[in-house]
Amino acid sequence: MLPVGNKYKKLRLLRPYKSKYLYSAKTYKNPFFQNQRTRLGPGESSHKTKLTILAAVIIIVFSIWLLFFSTLFKIQTIQINGLSEALAREVEAIAWEIASDRLIGKNNLLLYSKTVLSDALNGKYYLSELTIKKKLLHTLAINLREKKPVAIWREHDKYYYIDNDGKVINQVDPLSINNRDYPLIENQTDIKINDRQANINHDAINYVINLFNELKDNKHNFAVERFIVDQDINTVKVAVLSGPKIYYNIKADLLEQTAKLDLTIKDLTIKEKLRDKFTTKEYVDLRYANNVYIK
Repeated sequence: MLPVGNKYKKLRLLRPYKSKYLYSAKTYKNPFFQNQRTRLGPGESSHKTKLTILAAVIIIVFSIWLLFFSTLFKIQTIQINGLSEALAREVEAIAWEIASDRLIGKNNLLLYSKTVLSDALNGKYYLSELTIKKKLLHTLAINLREKKPVAIWREHDKYYYIDNDGKVINQVDPLSINNRDYPLIENQTDIKINDRQANINHDAINYVINLFNELKDNKHNFAVERFIVDQDINTVKVAVLSGPKIYYNIKADLLEQTAKLDLTIKDLTIKEKLRDKFTTKEYVDLRYANNVYIK
């Protein structure tokens, strides 16, 4: 058998005019060392997983303790701004009640629900402004402002402050009412308060306020007890203390009707010689042009 010979020489013989040799590179791999750097042993992987789980458990347990059992964020002070002292005490009591209404996490500033408090306050009071802030670490600040009352509304023997649109601001203790500050309006219609709206409109309230300012301080020689709205359209009735009711037309000029009233009282005094005759009348009706009806 002939010897095979060198492969490079064989290539040279087949291509006698080429003087360069061809080489092919070889790559050697050891399967024992393959991916050794990226793989962890079973013991090392298990140890790292355990540390991760332990850290997560510690964080969860600490968070639960911090939120529900720690006194670090316990509410110690509730600040109320924008209200009178009496109403501020009411609001503070509502806020504390919400804070303590929990089985766990009582009085925790972080867990305190501003939404629940806001709903409670807006449900009880008619507010023009309300902001609730949590001041770390122990303070809840409540800034609120009620609508300004312009009159007192009486209905079913209950008394309410109302604004100039007839919206109920809040219920008021009758013992704290001062008729020198606001007109007292009694509702004798069949329509009662609905969705905080009293049965009186903006124009009627403004008329009552102007009439109240005109008649107060007894400058017409009689004292006003209250104002009445009833089934009579465009009418406000003035109940005189120990005297008659005076009917006003809210669509007519207030001062002209009051001038007629003064002339009527003067006329009664001259004709009947007794000032007390006015107080014995049932009503004085000023609603019709230049006419005055007395009963």
